[in-house]
Amino acid sequence: MKINLFNRDGATMWLEKLGNNIWELKVDKAHDYCLKYIRVIGNYEAIDPSGGPFLSVGDYVDKTHKIVDILSCTILKLSEDNNN
Repeated sequence: MKINLFNRDGATMWLEKLGNNIWELKVDKAHDYCLKYIRVIGNYEAIDPSGGPFLSVGDYVDKTHKIVDILSCTILKLSEDNNN
């Protein structure tokens, strides 16, 4: 499963499901710098890849998937329909 994300730098960026509500942030090869220059806010309270999107615990990435935890710069835990 895949959730597409908007990026101001024109990168093709998405979240790809790894399993058990764990998702990985990925980007196309031409824009790999977007993840190389990712900004981490607090103790993984939010992440901000170059060109966005700013992703914070509690945000929805689409209509049904909410960020419940950020495990690393590119690994997030999402809930579906508010089910942790």
